[in-house]
Amino acid sequence: MVFNFSATHNYAVLLMGGKGLRLESDTPKQYMEVAGQELFVYAAKTISDCHSIDFVIYVVPKRFKDKTENILRKNGLNKKPHAVIEGAEERELSCKNAIWFLRENKINPHSLVLIHDADRPNVTSDMISRNIFEATKSQAAVTAIKADDSMAIIKDGAIDNYVDRSSVVRLQTPQTFSYALLYSSFLRIEDPSAYTDEGSLVAKATGTKATIVNGDPSNYKITNKDHLKFFEQSRKKKK
Repeated sequence: MVFNFSATHNYAVLLMGGKGLRLESDTPKQYMEVAGQELFVYAAKTISDCHSIDFVIYVVPKRFKDKTENILRKNGLNKKPHAVIEGAEERELSCKNAIWFLRENKINPHSLVLIHDADRPNVTSDMISRNIFEATKSQAAVTAIKADDSMAIIKDGAIDNYVDRSSVVRLQTPQTFSYALLYSSFLRIEDPSAYTDEGSLVAKATGTKATIVNGDPSNYKITNKDHLKFFEQSRKKKK
């Protein structure tokens, strides 16, 4: 597939390296079949169908590269310009692999890179488009939702201090950044695996404060059997 990386584009990186240990399965959760299709396909379809995205990078376990290509082909997702590359044990190192893939292809530094977790299957095209819009203006955008519950800081097993919940948000993905900002951030940070998301990595490396894009509680991350069961039931209701 020929693609002009030298032009300014919007790239999406779908991180698919999770092992699903909390689901007690030998199959990575992204490849578990839920309501008739593999879990990662739900997010992949939304991203692939979104007109704001020009190219998709699937970051996968090495042994699942061929399987991923086959699933993409089966679902017609191979028609979108894409690449399937090998991930790493840690999430941020998988993201770094995607950034290095773009560097090797001499990406235009003014391009944007949207990062999404494959185990958040309910991402919407609106979230993606708003991420792109905000990152175009500020170089960094992070999806988040307001905290509804009371918040507190604990110390030695007890509440040490209460936090004003109006100043607290719960972070989600997608998160979107200019390629130049992400690349320079990875160069400056010695151990990217110490960070749980790209927003915190970029903030630490460059001091850049990301713009907030309003997310949605339905854009939850599937981390255990209850989440998986809830998602499967919700999909069956839509059929």
